[in-house]
Amino acid sequence: MKNIFALGLAFWLAGSAAFAGTLSLKDYLNQVESQGPDYQSAQAAVIGLEKQSHQQDLTYSPVLSASYNHLNDQSPQIFPIFGTQTQTDTAGVSIVDKLPFGPTLSLGYAFSNYTYFGPSVAASLGVPPITEEYQIAPVVSLSVPLFKDFGGAQTSAGVHKVQYQLESSQKNSAFQREQLIYNAKLAYWSVSLARAQVKIRKTTLERSQKIWEWTKKRVKRNLAESPDALEAEASVRLAELDLQVATESARSARLQFNRYRNIKDGSIAEDLDELEDSLANTHVHIPKTLPDRLDLKAVEDTTRQQKAAYDEAYQNVYPDITLNASWRGNGLDPNFNYANEVAWGTDHPTWNIGAQFNLPLDVFTSSTVADGYQKNYESSVLSFQDKQLEVNQEWTDLENRLQDVDKRLAMATEIESIQQKKADQEKKRLEYGRTTEFQLLSYENDYNAAELNKLAIISEKLSVLAQAEWWLSTNIHPTQNNTPGDN
Repeated sequence: MKNIFALGLAFWLAGSAAFAGTLSLKDYLNQVESQGPDYQSAQAAVIGLEKQSHQQDLTYSPVLSASYNHLNDQSPQIFPIFGTQTQTDTAGVSIVDKLPFGPTLSLGYAFSNYTYFGPSVAASLGVPPITEEYQIAPVVSLSVPLFKDFGGAQTSAGVHKVQYQLESSQKNSAFQREQLIYNAKLAYWSVSLARAQVKIRKTTLERSQKIWEWTKKRVKRNLAESPDALEAEASVRLAELDLQVATESARSARLQFNRYRNIKDGSIAEDLDELEDSLANTHVHIPKTLPDRLDLKAVEDTTRQQKAAYDEAYQNVYPDITLNASWRGNGLDPNFNYANEVAWGTDHPTWNIGAQFNLPLDVFTSSTVADGYQKNYESSVLSFQDKQLEVNQEWTDLENRLQDVDKRLAMATEIESIQQKKADQEKKRLEYGRTTEFQLLSYENDYNAAELNKLAIISEKLSVLAQAEWWLSTNIHPTQNNTPGDN
């Protein structure tokens, strides 16, 4: 018996020795956020997905292209008009932009410099040879879809498909991140509850041992029967078992507590807030209707993503008719300034207007594929409706649980008060010799049992309140810890 008691006490001391001050729930959550790999992983995913969601902006972002080429042509020529060798330096720059309402606009400027070497026909005829000339060509072109992707419908659908997919993943990650905070709160309160349970179980064991010793003495004096001693011994064994279970639970709770703050061992040097204090400091406003939970918003974004995927695929059924128009200026002269002036003038432009028609011959396959995307969209709509029902039912159940736990807590508090009064009055009776030590110890054990029951209900209420806070956390980027008392 003493060995078991010593073992239980050793486990308790190993987990709670050397307290280094009080670690509040807020400070613990700060450790979880700054040190916990699970939380940091979820937070990194949220930030990463948000940054990725900006990639759709690249679709409508202008693209700058620039090029330069140097050509040295010394190939033999039968009729070298300008010379036997030509060096060409060509450079160009252009900006292309896909507009949100469909057209594609391109602005460009091309520059070419030709340098001629060697004898030429012009020189042989006595004409001053052209040794260098410049060709300048500003270009403006416009491409407008007239059927497929009209108004930018297909491009917009593709952009939204990616955007909603990333936003859905981001909200799911944010929901998981808030769930980690919820689990960390439970781990904090689990350690507080486990410590209180070990302390009470230890006290109960000490009382049960006193009752057993007192009963054995009475049996020796023939003031009690042997079954009374066996009953007292059974109470001691049961108290030892309860202490062992509480000690094991405390050890598991400590490991879980430390895991969230990235500590490998199971020792906790700090003291924690008691459950009654935590409950007193917890204030959660429960609204009449639940705001859209992050996981519900994620499912809604998935539905939008499926709709965009369907819209994008359906555009492939249409023929592709594109109107093209362009204007190009042309300037050619040995003098660069003059060539550039002519290129921007109205004397030598090149105009082009046309259309291109593309029709997929396997229209049936395109239609079948689009129908498949439509079914996916219809499925996602039904999933979203089911998720809405699930969230509403869970919120109703949480409200009911909160009311029920309040009722049970009031009843448990009343029972604890009665048991405490009963034990206190029994102490006074013992002082006057009107009762026995056995009766007093039994009453005190009843009071401890009432304490344990009340603590368990307080822990349950804290869990319900923490779950409400988790579901009410709809901000993807919280600016501070959503800890009890902040609401």
